[in-house]
Amino acid sequence: MTISVNSKKKQVKKTFDELLTDLKTSNSEKVRYNAARVLGEIGDSNAVEPLIDVLRYDKNGSVRLYAARALGELGDSRATLFLIDSLRNDRNVDVRVRAARALGRLGGEIVVEPLVEALNDENPQVCITSTDALIEIGDVATDALMESLDHEKVNVRCDATRALGEIGNRKAVDKVINMLYDEWVNVRIYAVTSLGKLNDVKAVPALIDVMKNRSENELVRAGAAAALGVLRDQRALLPLRELIMDAEELGELEDTALKSFKKIMAANWQSIPGAAPQKRPANAI
Repeated sequence: MTISVNSKKKQVKKTFDELLTDLKTSNSEKVRYNAARVLGEIGDSNAVEPLIDVLRYDKNGSVRLYAARALGELGDSRATLFLIDSLRNDRNVDVRVRAARALGRLGGEIVVEPLVEALNDENPQVCITSTDALIEIGDVATDALMESLDHEKVNVRCDATRALGEIGNRKAVDKVINMLYDEWVNVRIYAVTSLGKLNDVKAVPALIDVMKNRSENELVRAGAAAALGVLRDQRALLPLRELIMDAEELGELEDTALKSFKKIMAANWQSIPGAAPQKRPANAI
């Protein structure tokens, strides 16, 4: 079996064994990282061990980056512990980012703790990628993310709040409701959005209170109004109507409230007195 490898001048055909040799012995970092890239794309599990060795020992960050990427594409659990080590200890930011992404693909309970730890990484891209990896892993990450809502760093609380909304496990609802009262506005913005995505009407009273609170940030209030539209609970109709009617002009908040009001009416019109169309008497003129 031969594989085409692109170079600057032409396409070179190489066998799997030749790619492994390039990966292990070439003095050129470009040759090594191209070999790692292609080995990940072709999907042969025989490349796992050599790629792990490169991830651990190669001195070039670009080569380690492509090794981490390839191991994620191969999806072999033998790489898990080594990718965790790279996420925690590699000095190269791009390698840590790729390790986080690869761990999201590999999944499993073992990767949750290191990914949650990485929410506290000094580099924001590592934090974002680790959050996305936890979302990809899904329900198994819920408990650890709920604990992270109490973290002292605001970016960790933001990322954990966002992830819990995307994962959608309703066991997190009460904890996310508490984030509506976080001192940082960014956390509160993520909280209202996540409560809409968690889709539990338990959050309706708290969202109404946030929306009605004139001292709250406008984006948070608008987010609460939008979440109420997602939840489509009749209890929100009167507060939404009052907010709209009390406004001197329609801004973003009032416009969002109006859209949510219409969504709730459309979803509940059969059970709202006076909302259903009235049938005319048969003898009406």
